[in-house]
Amino acid sequence: MKKLLNSLTKIAPWVIGILLSTAGMALGYQLGSDVAGLLGGEPGIWARIGKGFVWGGFIAGLQWPIVRSAGVRPFLFIAVCAVGLAIGYPLGQTIQAIIVEQWSLHLTGYWFAVATFGLFFGLPQWWIFRRHLKRSGLWILFSMTGWILTGLVWISGGRGGFEYGIVTGLGLVWLVRSQKASNEEGVS
Repeated sequence: MKKLLNSLTKIAPWVIGILLSTAGMALGYQLGSDVAGLLGGEPGIWARIGKGFVWGGFIAGLQWPIVRSAGVRPFLFIAVCAVGLAIGYPLGQTIQAIIVEQWSLHLTGYWFAVATFGLFFGLPQWWIFRRHLKRSGLWILFSMTGWILTGLVWISGGRGGFEYGIVTGLGLVWLVRSQKASNEEGVS
């Protein structure tokens, strides 16, 4: 029984990381879409800004419990992430529209949009993480990979989110744990 409890204790943060990031992506998207509808619906600019703000804030709010032990403060973290996606979501949609309308490159436009969402969400997180986590530069890779994998599911007609959760949840837990490990080595 003790071995089982030890095993569960060791995997719990990893599972929680996946679940929180997955819930942030899926529920944040849905709540953001609801807010967009209240603001006149897409493609309206205020609807897109509102959707990005709620979506980004919701993801960050659910990811914060993972990174709080590293000293990340909740208000600033959630605020910069919400603002980042509030800018990145309408910008990505605009880039996509330009690429599709000017050159009829539908897939290229789609991937530019998804990459823009991920970049404008991941960069503010990195900006916060760089003060708290030694390997924070890897976060941009984790974040962009999560967004792109979720984009693959979206373009296939699925309801993505779990892909994002796996990559970013595991990435966040690993970054925080590697920070703790290096801090413990420095104390010895």
